Amino acid sequence: MRKIVFAALIFGTALAAADENIFKSDTIDSGKGKISRIIRSSGDKLDMGYNGGGFQSFSVSLGDISGLGMDDMSKRKRHEKSAIAALIYISPQKGVEKYIRELINDADMWVRRDVVSALYALGDGSAGTIAAMKKLFNDPSPDIRMEVCRFYGAYASSTEVKSVYSLLWDEEALVRHQALETLASRTGDGALIKIAENMLDDESFDVRCLALKLLFEKKALDESRISGILTHDESVQMRQAAAAILLKNGTAKSISALIKAVEDKDEKVSKTAKKALDRIRGSSDLPL
Repeated sequence: MRKIVFAALIFGTALAAADENIFKSDTIDSGKGKISRIIRSSGDKLDMGYNGGGFQSFSVSLGDISGLGMDDMSKRKRHEKSAIAALIYISPQKGVEKYIRELINDADMWVRRDVVSALYALGDGSAGTIAAMKKLFNDPSPDIRMEVCRFYGAYASSTEVKSVYSLLWDEEALVRHQALETLASRTGDGALIKIAENMLDDESFDVRCLALKLLFEKKALDESRISGILTHDESVQMRQAAAAILLKNGTAKSISALIKAVEDKDEKVSKTAKKALDRIRGSSDLPL
């Protein structure tokens, strides 16, 4: 298939190329609402449309884009940067990293997101990239904050990854979940246990479930705490998770909580609690 090369050859390889027929749609949370984007090409034209708070679109010539070169990217016109960043995002090629780093903190949200995603895909964990991305922990877009969190988890040093801690208190639950997931992969057991224990009180059941799972994996759960979650947590998912843990590792200490949980309105919680009771009673010599 014919390729449209939009940048010069660097280090003997094409910096980036896109198929003749490009079509991609995606969405980003701006912090004020969702904005959707459509990228498509036809012949030498690349069309980009945005919808969210009003519709905007522009069209560029891929021939013109290919003639721009990659130097001084930050000085390009907005539509030029958007087009180049989008094409690199769609098909990231080794060699572009040093040219697009200067766009990490670009004023355009889509450019920032595309560049961060491309650098993640390309594995650019250079000191300059890590340092530049640190500012994005305060980006208005929660999607970008999540992307940077993932990036730090993959490429930051053990010292640098501590910057992710601040996102455990992010206003968006998805960001807090990603921060906890990132720290779980890069933090020692002692520190992770303390973090997960604190996150058990998070308002998001997704975050609490992840914290519960991590504590279970680290064998750091207090059985009375699990019993309390089983009988009092408003989240069905949390009660299900607690029942599953007690089914596997519960002792006679949890008998009273499990008896209550058998009457839980959620069928899965009820059935799991009954199985846990049967297991505990069957393994004990005492009349429980």
